[in-house]
Amino acid sequence: MSLEELAGKIRSCTLCDLHKNRTNAVPGEGPEGSDIMLIGEAPGYHEDQEGRPFVGDAGDLLTDLLKRAGLERSDVFIGNVLKCRPPENRDPTEKEIETCSPYLEKQIRFLEPKLIVSLGRFAARLLTGRSVKVSDEHGELKDVEYAGWSCKLFVSYHPAAALYGADARRKLEEDFDRLGELIKDLDSFKTSKQTTF
Repeated sequence: MSLEELAGKIRSCTLCDLHKNRTNAVPGEGPEGSDIMLIGEAPGYHEDQEGRPFVGDAGDLLTDLLKRAGLERSDVFIGNVLKCRPPENRDPTEKEIETCSPYLEKQIRFLEPKLIVSLGRFAARLLTGRSVKVSDEHGELKDVEYAGWSCKLFVSYHPAAALYGADARRKLEEDFDRLGELIKDLDSFKTSKQTTF
């Protein structure tokens, strides 16, 4: 199944109740050959309206942050843990994450990225399999195994956090400056696949 075929399944998904109130599902976007994935929490209002990840103010900030790291949006795959917007942008429930995460697993197995950037605690927790305190672990590069794929994980804040405080924005900018340095050695990042997955 290609990424676009998978996106079609996501757009028509009715596996949880979030589909009842969505305008659009948001499968994610980016090139099929991308070595870098950015994973956020869930679509917000603007994402739901457009069917695209990280649009609106948080999306503009993410675009600026990527430029700090020497990247364009077209260089990376951008997605979310959930593919549909929770009402009033509430936190995802455990059941919603459990129901929706197989889509992200398929995207990761298809792309086989060298590096995943988690944006916020929900993505970091899903990818590491444990609770992550982003304020303590942001800017760190970790080895992670998820969906039968082993690669590097870079932990950072969700860009929306920077819209509510200068301190979070400064930390995000520092993280993406560091990310820019790390990806200079991207070709040396080791990856592996579990053939039995």
